[in-house]
Amino acid sequence: MTAPSVPARILVVDDEETTRLYVSGLLEKEGYAVSTAACGAHALAAAAERPDLILLDVMLPDADGFALCRELRAEAATRDIPVIFLTAKGDEPEIVRGFESGGVDYIVKPFAVAVLLARVGTHATLSQLSRGLCSALDDRTERLQQANLRLRELNVEMATLDERQRRQLAQQLHDTTIQQLVLTRILLEGEVDLAQRRDQLVDLVAGSIRQLRSLVFELSPPLLRSGGLYPALEWLAGEVREQWGLEVICEREGALPPLADALVVTLFQGARELLINAAKHAEAQRATLSVRCDGAVLTLCIADDGRGFDPDWLARQASGGGIACAAPPPRNPAGGFGLYSLRSRIELLGGCLTLCNGRARGAEVGLSIRVDAAAGERGG
Repeated sequence: MTAPSVPARILVVDDEETTRLYVSGLLEKEGYAVSTAACGAHALAAAAERPDLILLDVMLPDADGFALCRELRAEAATRDIPVIFLTAKGDEPEIVRGFESGGVDYIVKPFAVAVLLARVGTHATLSQLSRGLCSALDDRTERLQQANLRLRELNVEMATLDERQRRQLAQQLHDTTIQQLVLTRILLEGEVDLAQRRDQLVDLVAGSIRQLRSLVFELSPPLLRSGGLYPALEWLAGEVREQWGLEVICEREGALPPLADALVVTLFQGARELLINAAKHAEAQRATLSVRCDGAVLTLCIADDGRGFDPDWLARQASGGGIACAAPPPRNPAGGFGLYSLRSRIELLGGCLTLCNGRARGAEVGLSIRVDAAAGERGG
């Protein structure tokens, strides 16, 4: 048995001052923290401080030691404190009464010093170990409850995220492809000779096809299936440059390990959302998209030269434990992934999201995940 490193706290309860001083002196020499009480009332008050062990005289001027022990056992705060009785009687009925009232041991007066120290050492160590185990179990239970709560929150977030993505896709289709197809139908139903409108109709249909193809590629580019994450990100950089005018530089450090499909898609869609956000809302002109793997952790980072995050908002995230506890920052209106939803998806995959502003200008968003947690069937 390994004794705890913190000195055990012993409460000595005895109405005889010489006994209190003698026992206290012996225990203090052994390194224990000792407090004393001369009566039952003082003993109850001292026990409220939750010592690791109580040495309790059976005969007190204002209380019976056995009754006092039962009173301690009746209170939640003191019921687990072990009690060793100090008794002048060593007969069997007295010993049985002590155990029945809740004591863990007894010492007969006059006692041998070696016996006293041995029994105090054993029960004080057991008490500390038991208390430490209970504390660890309580802590583990609390963390488990917090994890279950967070899991329920993530389930709700994922459900709302799917709905937002559907709305975003519907809006994008309505504003582009559907409008062009409606115009095509109007032209087809008109009275003008279709031969005169052939070129216009061809352009409208061709534009609709391009928009649908581009949307499909953005949501799940074929490169994700054939080439892996980094080639798909390079393709994404070109698309963002062409559509939004944001100059994106791609960088890679080290070979990427095999990644699970869910992680590849999440990183790609997250990078797309962050780059478009930088171009549309942060007024950025340039951005760097870097991917690196140090053998244990895979990190995708996007740094831009835009307006950056509101410093007060970032400070609230640092003090509040993450972006889940606050509204989206001014540069990132609700919709699509959003930082909140992106963080939720990365968490579900065992990773984390970090935010900061650049030293001079712009913002940086990092997505990190352990390689062993990200391992899967596909190469990066």
